[in-house]
Amino acid sequence: MKPALKPAAFFLLLLLLHCGYTGDPLPPALMIPQPVRDLEGHQQGDSFVLRFSVPDRTTEDLPLKAPPEIELRAAPNPEGGFDMQRWLEASVRLEGAEVREGRAEVRAPVAAWIGREMVFAVRAIGPKRRASEWSNLLVIRVVPPPQPPRNVRAEGAPRGVRVVWEGGGGRWRVFRLRGQERMLAAEVEGHEWLDEEAQYGNAYEYAVQQVVETGAAPALSELSAVARIEYEDRFPPAPPSGLRAIAGPGAVELSWERNTEPDWKAYQVWRAENGGGLVRLGEPQAASVFSDTTAVSGRRYRYAVSAIDEKGNESRPCEPVEIVAP
Repeated sequence: MKPALKPAAFFLLLLLLHCGYTGDPLPPALMIPQPVRDLEGHQQGDSFVLRFSVPDRTTEDLPLKAPPEIELRAAPNPEGGFDMQRWLEASVRLEGAEVREGRAEVRAPVAAWIGREMVFAVRAIGPKRRASEWSNLLVIRVVPPPQPPRNVRAEGAPRGVRVVWEGGGGRWRVFRLRGQERMLAAEVEGHEWLDEEAQYGNAYEYAVQQVVETGAAPALSELSAVARIEYEDRFPPAPPSGLRAIAGPGAVELSWERNTEPDWKAYQVWRAENGGGLVRLGEPQAASVFSDTTAVSGRRYRYAVSAIDEKGNESRPCEPVEIVAP
């Protein structure tokens, strides 16, 4: 007769018999992509431009080894209130998604839907042909294609670069261009805009786009032709103001208010005698006073002053004053 196992030995034997147990088998992963939550877009010219992030993980938070298939659909907003099933039955599938760095962009023509309110949605289909939920709904009211402005010009002005254009429309976006990059500089009403950030000695490029308000997402034209400019300082200071002439001991004394332009440099005094034309009197000077000791006593003179900047740009002479020399 074999001796009975002691209790401690019995439990040790059970532990050894079950040490390789790994639990019940897990069901296979469904590999359903996570839903898209950031579908956005607008009408640009004669096309829709739609963008969204492409899911790279599943609803089980597993990585997708390859980008999922994209199903993007569009249909007019059903009459009588939105119904997902009716919208889906009437929808068409939009192809041609371009994916870069996890973002997809799709362009589709608007011609068939001008005047309609369109609803868009997208979903991703995983490797086992299981689809995600539909994304957020994007609603766009379609208008006749906005036209880009014509005759866009960039002109130098004393306070910056003035961009002007022609075309029907009441709202516009102005872009500064640098190579392939574009930066929205302003959104304005009217047909001109002044770039007060422009600096002398630099080259600038601009393009303009028409904006048509349609509700949630405005319709945009394509960009206009590019306007280029080498912005150079060709603008004189303002003529001096407040010129006064008084008779002094053996001289005509002139004084005027100082210019405030940051690039102002000097003044030029002008004189005319007995109804003749103005001629330069002396050399340019920084002071805002001048003593004419060459004036002949008893003769009538007209005096004026012009302002000169650091680039040599000179204003026209100010309004002359007359005086009889003492």
